[in-house]
Amino acid sequence: LEGGVKFDFSEISLPKDCLSQNNDINDESELNEIEDTYDSDNDETKNVLQACFKSMVDTLSKQASETITQVQLLVKELRRIILLWDELWLGTLAQHHSEITKRQQQLELEIEKVNENLHLSTEEKISLISEKHRIIIKPIIFILEQLNDITSVEPETPHEKQFQERYSEVIEDVLKKLKNPENPDKPQESWKLLKQLQNQFQQKAHKRTLLKMHDISPVLANIKDTVISMPGQALRTKVHISHVSNHVNILPTKTKPKKLVFHGSDGHTYTYLFKGLEDLHLDERIMQFLSIANTMMAQNTEGTGHNLYRARHYSVIPLGPRSGLISWVGGTTPVFALYKRWQQREAAKNSKNSANAILRPSELFYNKLNPLLQEHGVKNLENRKEWPLAVLKQVLTELMDETPNDLLAKELWCHAVNPGAWWQMVRKYSYSVAVMNIIGYIIGLGDRHLDNVLVDLNSGEV
Repeated sequence: LEGGVKFDFSEISLPKDCLSQNNDINDESELNEIEDTYDSDNDETKNVLQACFKSMVDTLSKQASETITQVQLLVKELRRIILLWDELWLGTLAQHHSEITKRQQQLELEIEKVNENLHLSTEEKISLISEKHRIIIKPIIFILEQLNDITSVEPETPHEKQFQERYSEVIEDVLKKLKNPENPDKPQESWKLLKQLQNQFQQKAHKRTLLKMHDISPVLANIKDTVISMPGQALRTKVHISHVSNHVNILPTKTKPKKLVFHGSDGHTYTYLFKGLEDLHLDERIMQFLSIANTMMAQNTEGTGHNLYRARHYSVIPLGPRSGLISWVGGTTPVFALYKRWQQREAAKNSKNSANAILRPSELFYNKLNPLLQEHGVKNLENRKEWPLAVLKQVLTELMDETPNDLLAKELWCHAVNPGAWWQMVRKYSYSVAVMNIIGYIIGLGDRHLDNVLVDLNSGEV
């Protein structure tokens, strides 16, 4: 190396296993042995970790038995409400929708082939179609029966009891007709029942925006004056959960997260977003990274002691590999909401019936894109690889020209009480955007669409 120590890499020797392509390790039996050893090591490590965890819980239980018992009860009940039985059915059916459709088409094709076979008698055709029906839909039946086993146990909450009263017979009927259809040569009849069941769950999910805690978890609704520390709060604050609000809001997003409110022993309320079907451990690590970054940048303060370079963050509390609590960030507005408000104002000015005039961003995009793609002779509009770059640039330019570039600036101006406050707000916004952009670039943060970027219109921070 120039200006440094010179290394002779020829003197470095590696084990033959690392370099030789003809090594005996490629033998299949030895590979299997290595895989078995690896799996065995993984199982052993897992068992050791579980034993350590159990030992820690046992030790803590001896020192603070009431706290551990209450925390275990809280986590158990939170896991119960993160995915209610109707949400479980709807989510599973939606997840396997493409597979169900694929098998339905496959079955119809097989039935058509059998019916076209002139060498088979009517009885043979019926027998063959029945057997093909059984084989093709067997995996779907297996999934549905597993779901039914979960939701057929003794109900423990009013919501679970209502579910069984409303859907148990319907589910049993669907399973029965899928396994033993009256007309195997007309599979549409049994598939139609399954689709109707999914539609029932879907309609209920769309209509429902509010739940009562005493319906979905009477245990959580009745807890009082616990010794459980408020999630995400510094231990020195010594705030405990006094009780849980009876109102549970459901957010209209894909995973249907729930908004929970805990009342603290200090008289304040603490709001959380309870998310399921996601592992929040990575989110927790990112928030910890932002906190460390703030500590590193704390020396750059202004006269008031306010940190010039600061990344706004919030508490994330994983409750396992598939769920967790996120502190509700109050006083912030998604940037997309500002764009939506502008759309509504424009629609109100241009049309009396503004509700029908507002188009979603995707609709605006494709309304401009599709005609241009057809002009350029692109036949398969679904294949994005065929979209010419010049067309995409033209669509982007047109959409930018149609959208004011000062929407956020006007919002900050309207929220400032005087020119001095406006200047401080714009200044904080600039610093905040710079910090979050650099940190986001360093850690490779993606999915930064306008609904995921929140702005505090009182301080200007993002």
